[in-house]
Amino acid sequence: MDKIHLPLVSIVFTSYNHKTFLKQALDSLVNQTYLNLEIIVVDDCSTDGSQEILLQYEKYENVVLKLQTKNSGSYVNASNFGASFVKGAYILFAQCDDFAELNQIETLLNIAQNNPSVGVVFSKSNLVDENGIVFANDFTGRERSFKNAIKNNGLIESAMMKEFLSFSCVIPNLSAALIKSELFKQVNGLSNTYFVLADWAFWLDLTEKTNFYYVEKPLNYFRQHGTTIRSSIKMTTQIIEVYKMFYGHIATYNLSSSQIKNIKIGAGAVWFSYFVENKKAWFKCFTTVLPKIRELENSALYYLLLGTKKQLVEYFYNKTSKN
Repeated sequence: MDKIHLPLVSIVFTSYNHKTFLKQALDSLVNQTYLNLEIIVVDDCSTDGSQEILLQYEKYENVVLKLQTKNSGSYVNASNFGASFVKGAYILFAQCDDFAELNQIETLLNIAQNNPSVGVVFSKSNLVDENGIVFANDFTGRERSFKNAIKNNGLIESAMMKEFLSFSCVIPNLSAALIKSELFKQVNGLSNTYFVLADWAFWLDLTEKTNFYYVEKPLNYFRQHGTTIRSSIKMTTQIIEVYKMFYGHIATYNLSSSQIKNIKIGAGAVWFSYFVENKKAWFKCFTTVLPKIRELENSALYYLLLGTKKQLVEYFYNKTSKN
């Protein structure tokens, strides 16, 4: 089919000081099997020679370069800036250190068009090292409930997705997801309230608007290295953002009592995972999260941090007895 009869898909490609990875990332996009693409490249004032490489892609008629002379301050600002130029019905945010299978857009879009209630289609991501070698995938560590939910059908209804996102970011990589552009506008894009967890908060907001669809085939390669956003941000920033994200979502939307309960329990579980990983950083944030922990009375996290050893033992004894 001629591309003129296909819906336009917009890719917003954000670049900042990852010169080494640019060619692999961009080649995987300009060579996509899906024809009707526009690729908006935003370089956030790189200082490592990235812009010289990006200029080589001006020869592609569907590539638009936005090479900034001043840094915007975050990938969130750069992504929203790129999205302001989007003309397509669908949008995908590609990050400069990731890369894709050549049929990524074609596969995701086909599912989106065959499932009208779905506003976000996302795939499994292979995790790769600095050399692009696959060493794992993000699906392996997912909770059993998530794995069971998509076993026979990838459709995830909004309420269920909210529950999954209350405990972990099951879409850990923006580069893996195709989104209806109108939905991105409805939630006012990525929130610059967050430096690390803007994507997680974005997905949570979208559970108020749409259903999701999971593709078990890995179509995206999510690079893990020492200069990724989450690797370079202090643990204390991440912990405080988790608090803001979950309780901000509760304050913004008219949620059911069960949804609020699930989010609060999820917040406790995420906080506890940070506590286990880095107790020193966690206690730096203690005064911020303490009021919310008190709201979780009669939970394991409450007794672990504010209760006595006897209360904690009794809590687990009673929980086990009831089960």
